[in-house]
Amino acid sequence: MIFCQRCKKANPSDAEYCEECGAVLMLVSRPHGSSAFDVSENSLEEHLLERISALESSLARANERFDQLLELAQQQATGSFYDHMMLEALTEILTEMRAVNPEELEQRWRSRVARHYEETAERERLDERCDQIISAYRGVRREDFIDQVEEGILLISEGRTRRGLRMLEAALSLDEHNAELSFTIGEYYFNLGKSLDAAVHLRRALDEQSDHFGARLLLGLLSGDEGEAESAKVHLQRALTLDAQSFAAHYGLGRLFAREGELGDALSHLKRALELNPSPEMHYLVGRTYLEQGHPEKAMKHLQKAVRLDPHFDIAQYSLGFVYWQSNRTSEAREHFRLAYEINPQEADYRAAVQARAGDKLATPPALGWSSIFPRRKIKVSESRFVELLWRDLNAFSISPVPLRKTPRK
Repeated sequence: MIFCQRCKKANPSDAEYCEECGAVLMLVSRPHGSSAFDVSENSLEEHLLERISALESSLARANERFDQLLELAQQQATGSFYDHMMLEALTEILTEMRAVNPEELEQRWRSRVARHYEETAERERLDERCDQIISAYRGVRREDFIDQVEEGILLISEGRTRRGLRMLEAALSLDEHNAELSFTIGEYYFNLGKSLDAAVHLRRALDEQSDHFGARLLLGLLSGDEGEAESAKVHLQRALTLDAQSFAAHYGLGRLFAREGELGDALSHLKRALELNPSPEMHYLVGRTYLEQGHPEKAMKHLQKAVRLDPHFDIAQYSLGFVYWQSNRTSEAREHFRLAYEINPQEADYRAAVQARAGDKLATPPALGWSSIFPRRKIKVSESRFVELLWRDLNAFSISPVPLRKTPRK
């Protein structure tokens, strides 16, 4: 039984409101041996009891909403089950009629799902970037600045990148010291392959914020692309002090050191990059560095892992065959030469290796060096894999809604 604090009427224990006056009931029960009106008038006690009653009421409403959500989830699950059964039946009929390839259908479905999640993540990251730019504003025309930034970001997200960049540059004129906005513009230009425009804005971002990780990383990669090795090393090493887990920074430094013949430093960074991204490309680069150092056993170990992870990795197949050939294991070498040639019959070195006789000197696998992010010439298919590897990491790091190129420009 619950007694009303206002009119003292006794109410059922499960009542929320007084039957007499309609007040919210508090948890006051009649003690043994006392009357219904022997209720303490202590104000603090009444306040606490009111809070308890309010919490009980909120809890009851939350339970009701939870039941409604559970029922809705069950309805959706049932609907999804029937939809799935219908799609399976439809796919089965189309397969029997040979009107659809089930493997291709599944691949396209997975691709669409992945693209949907990527677009959703990009929108969320884009909103976060926009908030960062606006929060960094220190001028007096805040409303104009916000309008231009939001409009510019919206245009870019709709695919009108150049107009969006012009709008963002107009916003930058209202706040020339906004490092985040300068970096965002530079990042978009970087994604578009406009290296000169990108470098201008990335340097501007660093002038305002010298420890900006993104600007350091992208400038380091751009410098490496322009052949400015020392500048690239400075930026990438600084980027690593800001984020020691950066695959792109370790990868870039490893390729830079390898190009200059500093194989010890190159191996250190490439092995760290391999730990961060255990991909067939990274196993190949580490194995190729060991081969250059004169450690064929270690090279073989990583090259074997590369072809195990990706049997269609032609340059890794050839390199592993080359190591076997140097070790006079000709039968194993020929098998890998054959696989490399079947994957890429246009490569002259593979054809020559397949036709080679014992004791013949074969072409050494391509030397390690910098993989140009923005190639000025058509590059080999095998090298494009490493460019794509780097872009995949940059795509994960980037907050830009513009899809990064998956293959290098021709």
